[in-house]
Amino acid sequence: MATSNLHRYTAQEALNIITAGGGYDYVTNATVNSHVYVAITALHVDAVVSATSSDTDIWDSLSSVTIKAGQTIYGQWTSVTVASGELLELNGPLSQ
Repeated sequence: MATSNLHRYTAQEALNIITAGGGYDYVTNATVNSHVYVAITALHVDAVVSATSSDTDIWDSLSSVTIKAGQTIYGQWTSVTVASGELLELNGPLSQ
């Protein structure tokens, strides 16, 4: 179990992350890499996603993974490509 980042964020920073305090991007059929993304949610339909992890010791990169409509996955990615579907991606803390 990876614990090196267990206390990486303060309570306020963690709350900002899960409530989109760093903002979000709405994406359809494109690649985005202007932020560090900490959550990816498929909106109305299933989405096929590839994403580059910011730290592969903790989070894996994704390759053609299907995220079901309404499902959210968490991690930390520097680039996300949507092959199909619509995503809402939460940006990480502004300090990154």
